[in-house]
Amino acid sequence: MSMLRKSVIDAKYEAMLFAKSADAAREAAVELVRTLLGEEALERPLENTLRECCRILRPAKDPREQLRFEEEFVELAIWPGKSQRIAA
Repeated sequence: MSMLRKSVIDAKYEAMLFAKSADAAREAAVELVRTLLGEEALERPLENTLRECCRILRPAKDPREQLRFEEEFVELAIWPGKSQRIAA
């Protein structure tokens, strides 16, 4: 992976991580998927493509740990869903 591409991917990940709203988080997640997996990945469910991105960016040797990483990664993009469940 080129340094420029890595910088772009890192910027998209940080935008998702530090998003101030649900819309900003989702937009950053879509851009991360587009950058990392390509335009055709946007035709698949966002949750699935985010899990795939997580496996690329944050792989784990332990399958349980990988699942936890993927869940956290998806929550970053769809973070209001978790707070709504907690409030309910």
